[in-house]
Amino acid sequence: MKDTSAPEIPWQTQAAIYGAGLFSFTMVLISSLIVTLLAVQLTKSEFLIGLIVGSRYFLTLALSIHGGALMDRLGTRRVMIAFALVAVVAPLLFPLALLLPFGAAIISIILLQMLAGVSDAMVWVGAQALSGHIMKGHRLYVGRMTAIVRLGAFFGPIIFGYIWDQTSVTTTFVLMALWSALGFWCVLKIPSTSQEEITPKNTKFNLSDIIPRMSDYIAAFRLIAIPAVALILLVTMVRIGGTGIQSSFYVVFLRDIEISAAIIGVLIGIAQLLASVGSLSASSIARMIHPHWLVIYAVFMTVITIAITPVLVFGASMWITLLLLATIIGVRGLCLGISQPMEISVLGQAVATTEQGVGAGLRTTVNRLASSVVPPLMGAVAELVGIRNSFFIMGALLLIILGFSALFVKRNRDLGRDGSG
Repeated sequence: MKDTSAPEIPWQTQAAIYGAGLFSFTMVLISSLIVTLLAVQLTKSEFLIGLIVGSRYFLTLALSIHGGALMDRLGTRRVMIAFALVAVVAPLLFPLALLLPFGAAIISIILLQMLAGVSDAMVWVGAQALSGHIMKGHRLYVGRMTAIVRLGAFFGPIIFGYIWDQTSVTTTFVLMALWSALGFWCVLKIPSTSQEEITPKNTKFNLSDIIPRMSDYIAAFRLIAIPAVALILLVTMVRIGGTGIQSSFYVVFLRDIEISAAIIGVLIGIAQLLASVGSLSASSIARMIHPHWLVIYAVFMTVITIAITPVLVFGASMWITLLLLATIIGVRGLCLGISQPMEISVLGQAVATTEQGVGAGLRTTVNRLASSVVPPLMGAVAELVGIRNSFFIMGALLLIILGFSALFVKRNRDLGRDGSG
């Protein structure tokens, strides 16, 4: 892939975009930990636990393309502000839902998960779209953004795992709202008149704009005809499928062997810290390995390292078990960090400047499809064959899909906007 020189971007603009991405992306990890712990307290049903965790992505699955199209049409920053504000309010409603009877509480939590999920996702989609609009999808800036996002994700689960162990449910969710408020502040700091950002197609907001348009979805799905886009969608589905396992039954499995929320947060944090290192090194590695193959190799390792989790627990002392878990999750994090900027960069350079929002929305739709399906599916599998065996079955399924991705690359050696490089 041709690597053009990096455009000059003011550090204030970079910091605002990176900050918006950091607090929205890390909330996905924080919520997956906290809401899973909450679900374990509420029910013993693996399927219901998976449904609660996976519901965070239901609404995002339906609206990511619409949100990306709104950004292209109305301006990315304007749409990000609206969703960032909702992301602040949503966590505050979870403690109120717990005051309801069991059935109503479960339904309310699922609905709040959907609202919080789409809000955080749209801010993250906006940060990715701006990396295309303003930073031209350059690997230098995308690598920086994903490294900073992953570094923030190192601290987030550790902090909130400790908060969960030491305080109340209400305090935990109030502090989650404060975390989102920091993201809202970063969005406000993104320059509204940046010369580098494309001019929105419509500068005036109309009520009809909030209604999804079939034409936006058709335009988004047409991008799949671009070989590089099709590849990224396939590998994204696999990578996020593995993350869906980590964000749900990885937490449940570790709680079953009596590992505290704080330690689980540390393990997740280790993965994110090494992911930050992987993101910073991705651009250099891509000079030696073609980005399309690099992303496949990296995603392969992310699946293997989560699927073998039950093998690491074999009756050894807790310290040895924790050391093995930390090592393997660290390798997974390193590979996650390498794959993510490659996905964003390849996609950003494959689609037109005027389609960056739709492109990011399409990728997020596939992302959320995997996130929505994997936890409930794994929960159903776990109820049939047990949690340990469900890791192996889900891992094998994801590797089969990745195998098709590798075959696709092999048959399309020159992947580009028009399929010719």
